[in-house]
Amino acid sequence: MSKDELIAFVGDEENGVRQSVTIGRTEVNIQYRPTDLWVAQELDGETPRKAQIDSLRKKYDRYYYFILSFSQDKKEALHQVQEGFGQYSELVQVLSFHMPEYVTLTTSAQDTIPVGDFMLNRTYGMSSATEVLFVFSREKATDQEWVQFNLNEFGMGIGNQRFRFKRSDLENVPALAF
Repeated sequence: MSKDELIAFVGDEENGVRQSVTIGRTEVNIQYRPTDLWVAQELDGETPRKAQIDSLRKKYDRYYYFILSFSQDKKEALHQVQEGFGQYSELVQVLSFHMPEYVTLTTSAQDTIPVGDFMLNRTYGMSSATEVLFVFSREKATDQEWVQFNLNEFGMGIGNQRFRFKRSDLENVPALAF
């Protein structure tokens, strides 16, 4: 599978690795980002050796990566806040530094997997959505039927949201042909 084909596969909700919900004017999307897209990004177009691909896959395969995005009217939700600069500033602080207080991953065995790392992608209003990358350890999810991305209200007015993914869908994303 080519990189463009894999991106299209991951973006298609029917494949079970992307979900979305609309609350009022805000569209919330959560999308799994598979290991091979990280490998391709790190390789940055170079022709890799098999050992290099295997090493990078091992590096990234220990984690689940999810990209959470928010948009309003096809614009970054962060830049559409109605309450002025105070609310904007507070949301930037929460999205940049405090999201582990509002996000967890749980398993079908009711284990909780905390956020391992996260990052707000700052595009300063130049994108169609506000995006936050979340990283979770796969270790506790091994042999579980599903994992659930839990997002609690953090000031955007979207309430608590739950997105459940079958592990088989996450684990069986097609590989890239390097």
